[in-house]
Amino acid sequence: MRLYAKYAVLGLLLALGLAPPAAAQLAFRCDVFERDALGAWNATEPVTVDTHIGLVDIMPGHPVSTTVARILDREC
Repeated sequence: MRLYAKYAVLGLLLALGLAPPAAAQLAFRCDVFERDALGAWNATEPVTVDTHIGLVDIMPGHPVSTTVARILDREC
């Protein structure tokens, strides 16, 4: 039982130590989005956006969802 507890604590410490750098990589980037002639936002390269519904992957040339468009309108 003690060995299991040691591994559980070690796993928790590793998980906590690895989470902040991964989150830091998801900083919002306005430079990978542009508006088309109709005013819709499109990605110019693959990007992952952190939204209130979770992580959203956006591929180049695809219009973004309403949720992501609201973030772009606010941030960019």
